Amino acid sequence: MHITDAVVDVGWLKTISAWHDQCLLRYVLDIFSGLQNLQQSLDYHLERHNVLASNVAHVDTPGYKPHDLSRVDAGGFAAVFNVEMQRTAEGHLSGIGDDTQSRVGRVFEDSSAGFGADGNSVSLDREATKLAANHLRYDVVSTIVASELKGLTYAANDGRG
Repeated sequence: MHITDAVVDVGWLKTISAWHDQCLLRYVLDIFSGLQNLQQSLDYHLERHNVLASNVAHVDTPGYKPHDLSRVDAGGFAAVFNVEMQRTAEGHLSGIGDDTQSRVGRVFEDSSAGFGADGNSVSLDREATKLAANHLRYDVVSTIVASELKGLTYAANDGRG
């Protein structure tokens, strides 16, 4: 065995080690990628709760029209137009590609409700039903998140609870 052969073996080992590190990083990121969708769902239901609670608060406000929140697909713009937004300067497009909280829904005026004598179209029964259904969905997603985190904790502790 020559000295140059040993150098080649070390280079090969470094290449394998770097490849292994990249695969491990991708695997770890894939483990948590499912939680990201659940987090977005929790954020959506929390934001929708705030919009619906605002409707209830305005039940006696003359002329008030109720609002609701529709989901916004994170890749919607890129999927529809086959383009992706890029940040050309650090201060531009805040919230894209950084850790700031992004909106998970679009607020819209709920025109499906009827109008009252004072122009207010908030129905307390309708809003209470929406709030209850939204709360139930939030509870279901939070239970799933807790279960996922418990499973990850179990795996991280090598199956020792």
